[in-house]
Formats: sequence, C-alpha cells, structure tokens
Amino acid sequence: MSAGQGTEAGNPPAAETPGQIGARLMAGRKQRQLTVESVARQLRLDVSVINALESGDTRHLPAPIFVQGYLRSYARLLGLPEDELVSDYTRESGALPPLTVKRVNGRKSLVRLPSMRLLRNIILIVLAMILLWLAYPALNRMLVQTDQSEDGRSPGHLEIPPAEH
Repeated sequence: MSAGQGTEAGNPPAAETPGQIGARLMAGRKQRQLTVESVARQLRLDVSVINALESGDTRHLPAPIFVQGYLRSYARLLGLPEDELVSDYTRESGALPPLTVKRVNGRKSLVRLPSMRLLRNIILIVLAMILLWLAYPALNRMLVQTDQSEDGRSPGHLEIPPAEH
C-alpha cells in the first residue's frame, strides 16, 4: 500500500483517483515553484499532457503504458516516489503493471556457444596463419637471395692481388 492510504473504522482503503494523483503532482510542482511550461520543457512533453496528468483527464492522455512513463519522469523531476505513483495509477486505471523480466531457473543447455570475442580472435589467428603460410615462399626466396648477396663482397669491388717481386 502507498503512504496516505489506511483503514479507518474497518473501511477498505480507497484507491487514489486520477485527480488525487494529479493533485500530488501539482502540489509538488508548486512546492518547487515550477510552471507547467517549464515542466513540459524539461520532460520534453506537450503542455496539454502535463495539464491532463495534473487534472486526471484521461481523454487527453495516450495509452496507459506511456502515462506510466510520464508519471515516473514527472515524479523523478519533483522528487516524489515514482513507484508509488505508478502503482497507484495502474491500480486506479486498471492498466497492466509495467513488465518485468524474470530469469527462469531451468535446465542449462548441453552445448554452450563461445562468445563472439573468442570467435573473432580465433578467426583472426587462423587468417594470420594462412597469410604467413602463403607468404612463406616469397619470404624464403628473399632470405636466400639476401644470404647469397652477403658473402663478404660488395658489388663493383675488384680485389687486386699484391704484385710479386
């Protein structure tokens, strides 16, 4: 239950009406000395949407899922409890609650696929090995030619034996 709801003399708690949710938003906005236009600008919403939220006019509001997001953003801006306002609106409007993702603890698959990073690295290594294998003959010829040209003599050098007397 949200704050401010209680049971008096056995009466069930009354759900907040859109006007009460809107009144809380309007009171929070006035307490922070914000105008409707400044709130609309900060939330990137139309002024008519802010007015409809504060007055509880559901005819000028979009689908409830969007209204829940607007309420959450508006409450965050004003420092009001977001989850409480959204749950009050959901309960009052009869809209489905926001979706949540829950992990199901089921069987783990027998085959676990490697991560994309690992696959990328393996592919890069295989490509590097193929390139080295293809480049080996050319590298080998270059090394052999280099070894033959470095036998101690430089091209164009002529050695003259010493003259014998």
